Amino acid sequence: MRRRTFLSALATATASAPISATLSSEVRATSGQISPVECYSTSSFTNASGAELTDSSVITVWAEDSATNNDGDGNGDATLYNSGTSIPVVTAESNVVAFGSTLVEDSTNWQRGNEEFVLNTWDDELGGSGTVLWDNGHGQYYSLGKFSNFESYAEENGYTVTGTSDLAGDLGSADAVVITSPTQSFTTNELRDLDDFIAAGGSVFLHGQSDYSDYDETANMNDIASYLGLSFRFNDDEVLDTTNNGGADYAPLTEEFNTSFDYFADRTGLGLDKDETYTVDVTEVTDGDTATVAFSDGSTESIRILGIDTPEKPASSSAERVQEWEGIESLDYLGTWGDNATAYAQDELDGKTVDLSFDSEEPVRDAFGRVLGYIHYDADGDGTRDDFYNRNAVRDGFARVYGSGFGYHDDFWAAEDAARASGTNVWGESDPENTTEIRNRAVDGLFFPTTASVMTSTGGVADSRVPVYAESTATQNGGYAYSDDIPLAAVDESVNVAMLGSPLIDEGYESDEGFDVDTSGYENFVFLTNLIDYLSDTTGDVLIDGGHGQFDAGYALSNDDAAYYQRFLEGVGISFEQSNSLDTFDLSTWRAIVVTTPVSAFTQSEIDALSSFAADGGAVILIGAGTAPSSARTNLNDLASGLGSDLRLNDDQVTDGSNNINGDSAIPTTAVFDTSFPLFEAYDGSLGDGDGDDGSGDLTVAEIHEDAAGSDTDNLNDEYVVFENAGSGDLDLTGWYVQDEVEKTYTFPNGFTLGSGEQVTLHTGTGTDTQTDLYWGKTGTAVWNNGGDTVFVYDDGDNLHTSKSY
Repeated sequence: MRRRTFLSALATATASAPISATLSSEVRATSGQISPVECYSTSSFTNASGAELTDSSVITVWAEDSATNNDGDGNGDATLYNSGTSIPVVTAESNVVAFGSTLVEDSTNWQRGNEEFVLNTWDDELGGSGTVLWDNGHGQYYSLGKFSNFESYAEENGYTVTGTSDLAGDLGSADAVVITSPTQSFTTNELRDLDDFIAAGGSVFLHGQSDYSDYDETANMNDIASYLGLSFRFNDDEVLDTTNNGGADYAPLTEEFNTSFDYFADRTGLGLDKDETYTVDVTEVTDGDTATVAFSDGSTESIRILGIDTPEKPASSSAERVQEWEGIESLDYLGTWGDNATAYAQDELDGKTVDLSFDSEEPVRDAFGRVLGYIHYDADGDGTRDDFYNRNAVRDGFARVYGSGFGYHDDFWAAEDAARASGTNVWGESDPENTTEIRNRAVDGLFFPTTASVMTSTGGVADSRVPVYAESTATQNGGYAYSDDIPLAAVDESVNVAMLGSPLIDEGYESDEGFDVDTSGYENFVFLTNLIDYLSDTTGDVLIDGGHGQFDAGYALSNDDAAYYQRFLEGVGISFEQSNSLDTFDLSTWRAIVVTTPVSAFTQSEIDALSSFAADGGAVILIGAGTAPSSARTNLNDLASGLGSDLRLNDDQVTDGSNNINGDSAIPTTAVFDTSFPLFEAYDGSLGDGDGDDGSGDLTVAEIHEDAAGSDTDNLNDEYVVFENAGSGDLDLTGWYVQDEVEKTYTFPNGFTLGSGEQVTLHTGTGTDTQTDLYWGKTGTAVWNNGGDTVFVYDDGDNLHTSKSY
């Protein structure tokens, strides 16, 4: 299941936008500055006239440059910022600090810098102590009760925090006031009292919120700002950031701090230390992968047990997706095993003292504030907590491995693989060989969500290498500009590599996952699977890379983000798994590896492993995204280069205002196919193990000698191409032919067969054909341009078999 759906079904908050945080916020900043601040559901600010606020003397925090703002409630009352203007999200003036977001409600991810930041503003205004009134008297949804964690934190740091329903009556005993979005407006007398309170040295902290679904109370907040004579106003808008965010685009992350304000020094906050192991007591087991623990100071946390997923209990079956469970199609069956997994966890953990630790590759908390942890416990009563619950639950057949980026992933996967093979517990009725086939039909249309185009290292990609283009109505924004058709996919058969511009198997576009329309009528799954088999010379299953930050990036995929594709593959007899350590994982039994846009770069050892895999006949499918930042695109392109391919992801995004899904130009549809590629029929496995060639041979271009000694036209037989059968069997080349970029054509002789490992040299000039030397028959004119050209080889079905450029 798409992670955002899974989390929203189980947590107390909801999310539906891509997760793509790129700012580092898991450890304290070594610079002595707080971690980035997460501005969940935040408004921005305008000046007093309602125009863009650009006065840096009153702006304390801006959103990152990747942020935008919109009119979330559709009322037409938002001031929209131009792309070149930074968007302010926190302001301060005349003893008033105004935040566009609540920032420190109880669901806050305390690994961010939020609580330190807000308390720093209190310290700057109040000197480190004092009585702070929290206004509960104006119909606020965000009353003090929703800030209990921050309330305790502030009191531990010298403050007395008191809720009040009679703000005017209690001001005399206070040093500061907190006001969150009031549904009831302040009276003139109350506003006058606030003004007098500030004039006497008091401070006011205003917390607004975005106008999403019109939940904001912008007018009431601005009545306060206006009466106090402030130079800023709350904007009736919503700030979004698809690149830097804390779990959704409506939770922008930022470290664009105005350091002329003393608000940003690092201090001890509420976050857990990622490098520490905590000894805690399990006070409740909710289900097989969730428990509540108590710390030594009496505080409690909900622990989402990291790296695993147990079946949902029957009461939560609406959050379950059978697509995640290989070979299982019954929700009722999974519900039974949800109860069984809960009982298992209760037996193993409930009431026990355990060690809680964290993963260096994962955040301490998920997008909804739950702690992501490993649990070690004493399972056998020997007095040592050396049993690993997370792995044991997988080993014992009560859990599957979750497809995130955690460090133990491949070890857990091996445990799951063994449990599945032996039919342990939940896997007892797993029968992937008989999984119902879905969506396997001829390709009539594809959709490419958030797509870039593809190109080569030197510019445009040749048409002969492109199976799919955007429709003629599509346009590009940025990057290398095509003057004609825009390629969305391309192949490099010489190294078994393909480049796609879009994460076209992202289950976020499934209607069952909350997408607005049904996309199951498109054949994305069929196309990708045919492409895999077309490029692969081996059999086996399909692997996706999850070890380069893909799970936490909204523009990339792990296998948990593509469970519906997993179910398609099962229906045609192929498994879909994930590895986070490709350089140590056994790749010998796989037919293809899918790599979506990586947040972190591949190491040389990983590139070497993938190169060896491709050289042995495996296919590598590189999948980009038009929303990926330049750093991630560079990582993908560096991998392509390391694999010996000239294919590149373009630095653009392709949109189509006419041919698209649900009126969204960022989700183009297309039926512009080059059907000379055998990729558009229902999948039947016929393309695999040799690209559909006769026998199991595989013709490759071993050498190109384009520059003959002396004059090319006088020495045509010294201009040649060497072909090799790199396959395991003989290859009958009857009907096969060779072309250059201007379609000069040579056809192999009828009955010419090249044995496994044999080579044949095709000379441009004339001569007598032998088993080792063939002659094009040219006189007086060369074929291969000395300045660069491409050798194309087509099989007897007119399908491009391989190509090599120089």
